[in-house]
Amino acid sequence: MPTTLGRDGRPLVTTAQAAYSLGMKPAAYREWARRRRITPTGGRRPSGGPGPGQALWDLADIRAAVASTQPAA
Repeated sequence: MPTTLGRDGRPLVTTAQAAYSLGMKPAAYREWARRRRITPTGGRRPSGGPGPGQALWDLADIRAAVASTQPAA
């Protein structure tokens, strides 16, 4: 399976991975992203059956959102 890359060349991450990187649970991450108008960059279908696809997030979008909320040093 080819890996889809984000704007900064790093692989896109799942909601669970994005949430973990910020110390959140997936539901809290989705709410955090919604408030900051971050949307999934892509998605993939689960193997083996019907069901919703898995959202994939660009780490560059997450980094930019975090940087905009950090106070200047």
